[in-house]
Amino acid sequence: MDTTAPTPRTDPPGTAPGGSTGAREAILRAAVELIARDGFDGVRLAEIAGHAGVSTALVHYHFTGRDRLLTDALAYSLARAEARLEARADDADRDTPAERLADLVDFGLPLTRDDVLECRLWSELEIRSTRSAPLADALAELRRGILNRLAAVVVDGLDRGDFRDCDPHETATVAMALLDGLTNRLITDPAAPSLDDARRMAGRQLALAIGYSGELPFQPLPDPGPPPPQPPPTRTGRRRAPRAPSHPAAT
Repeated sequence: MDTTAPTPRTDPPGTAPGGSTGAREAILRAAVELIARDGFDGVRLAEIAGHAGVSTALVHYHFTGRDRLLTDALAYSLARAEARLEARADDADRDTPAERLADLVDFGLPLTRDDVLECRLWSELEIRSTRSAPLADALAELRRGILNRLAAVVVDGLDRGDFRDCDPHETATVAMALLDGLTNRLITDPAAPSLDDARRMAGRQLALAIGYSGELPFQPLPDPGPPPPQPPPTRTGRRRAPRAPSHPAAT
């Protein structure tokens, strides 16, 4: 066994003792927001540092480079989504199959500003996951978790007699496709239905699919918060005509 005492890691200059972890999370949150706004390729370390209120040196202290930071930010977003999904599953006050299904519908729709940002981020994640096995695995694991929870709720509803005449995994797959499509419209299409209408539409279609009599018991919509940041306007300018040579070419 190695008995050499480990070298203590000191906090970077300008960071209060114990504040290093908080700074790292602030950097990740800033990266998540900027990736959602500008896209993976449009984000620079200096912008992330400014958005997080830290120095660029501190960003380099926590992350080996830009790609490492942005990849960690995507993984951080996935971990937060998984935690929210777990919290919904563990809510003791919402324990009937219909209530749990309604909550999973809400999980799949962009109800708040943070949800909109994460939906944009996941679009980037889906693109990046085609070239990154770890990101692809993390995304697939989250999707499997959502699918399995949806299917489990349908199984419970069938066992209790609340739902009827449906296949749990088929219903879960259709539900995910429906929520993905509605989410895409909500965050990209100015002519999309309102969030309240989209949620009602999803609830009505799923109630039909599971043979549920009545409307799914949704909770009141949360305060969405301030509008998410928009990408900065693209600068446009006229292209200058090439300059004529100073002297005519020799013939």
